[in-house]
Amino acid sequence: MITSVIRTQVASFLGDPDQTRFSGAAYLSAINRAQEQLALDTKALWKDKSWTHAASDADEDLPTDFMWEDWVTYGGLKLIPISRYELLQLSGDDWTDDGAALPTHFLIDPEQAVKEIVLYPIPTEAKTLVMRYFPLPTELTADGDTPLNSSSLMAQFHIGLAAYAAWLMLLSEELTPAIILKRRELAPIYADAVTKAVDTMKNTASAGLKFKGKAIWS
Repeated sequence: MITSVIRTQVASFLGDPDQTRFSGAAYLSAINRAQEQLALDTKALWKDKSWTHAASDADEDLPTDFMWEDWVTYGGLKLIPISRYELLQLSGDDWTDDGAALPTHFLIDPEQAVKEIVLYPIPTEAKTLVMRYFPLPTELTADGDTPLNSSSLMAQFHIGLAAYAAWLMLLSEELTPAIILKRRELAPIYADAVTKAVDTMKNTASAGLKFKGKAIWS
């Protein structure tokens, strides 16, 4: 479904067929937050990024839509994720000047001013660096846009986007018994879409589905 069709479904869930109860901007914002949440909960969207990595270079800029990594290889060899603290324990001194033919580990520096993937030890041989990662979906701005990076495979889960968007929009209203009941009706629709996406896409089949606390579904 394109954005305009999803918005119509959101309005139907809200009992707002004329779309006058909420602004158009509110509808669009809720749909965008819903597609981001679905991407987070399912890990169903992924991309591969490769760099021609130069010798004696420690890092590369992360993609602008990066959320978190799945796996990383250098010259075809899988690298092990590591933290700065673990690096200090591993190297015992200033790890930023350690070098080797090929790296064995990587760390993600998500700081806003940095946003880099860092290799350890710093490779002395130029190879191809490859990362599979889970992206933040492209922001929807027009009625003709298709959510979840225009993936046709994800269209079957758009009903979950509409349910979650409606669930979010009801947060702006007084929590009357009717509103609370409606939100409780919407939550399973979204949860069902997430479960089906996980089962279908298989990217998190071994991890299991987790929601961050029951309170958000009240």
